[in-house]
Amino acid sequence: MQKLNIQQEFDYPLDLLLRAREERYQRLDKFPELKNVRLVLEEKTEDVLKQVRHISIGESLPPVLSAVLPGMDTLYEDSEFQLKENVHIFKITPGNKGDVFTINGRSRYLALDENRSRRDYDMEITSKTLFVGGGIEIAVAGIYRHQLEKDQTSIINFIKLLQEEDSSGSAS
Repeated sequence: MQKLNIQQEFDYPLDLLLRAREERYQRLDKFPELKNVRLVLEEKTEDVLKQVRHISIGESLPPVLSAVLPGMDTLYEDSEFQLKENVHIFKITPGNKGDVFTINGRSRYLALDENRSRRDYDMEITSKTLFVGGGIEIAVAGIYRHQLEKDQTSIINFIKLLQEEDSSGSAS
């Protein structure tokens, strides 16, 4: 099992970070880096936002994984965002087959002060693939770490866009 713990700080208030987190997937036309993400299901109650997303990874699949994932070029993400606690609990599997690997994760969004916020990720990556499971876990952890860095940049860019729209009084 590989564990991944990441903290990302944002020089923006928590409410703006949470707004960007929620609205970004509704405006994928503004984010070509998210073009591989498809929202399959979304249900929102007063306390919880449940989502199922399919993430196409065919173009970015490393050779170590493509050998054990033939035909499984889509990741399935089941997630639940607890709106009152600002906690995101998610599970990711390739092609809905958790024996190859599973990412079980939790991220928490919190205010550092009135103008700064942070999200903390805790993930466990496990693989039951015989002989190469440890290598798969290491590869997936590296890919996910890099993906979260790109995601932070994407969120910051979206926050800037939201601020521009808010200051001009328009929304696209």
